[in-house]
Amino acid sequence: MTIVEEFHQSRPYGLTSKETQCLEWCKEGKTNWEIGEILSISEKTVEFHLGNAMRKLGAGNRISAVIAGIKCGLIGL
Repeated sequence: MTIVEEFHQSRPYGLTSKETQCLEWCKEGKTNWEIGEILSISEKTVEFHLGNAMRKLGAGNRISAVIAGIKCGLIGL
């Protein structure tokens, strides 16, 4: 198994744990500010992580990213 294959196996779609956590809280209806408070990061950092997750999942907005994450099995219902 190559390093790239190991990477994708350990991090589906290349999402980091913070990106996945932000998606999970977004699914719960939390705002960027609320997610930042929960994860002890700034609102701007939440925007950064959600933007990366959206790009990696090919989503145009937060809701589409959450739906894609659910469909891919990255986050549960």
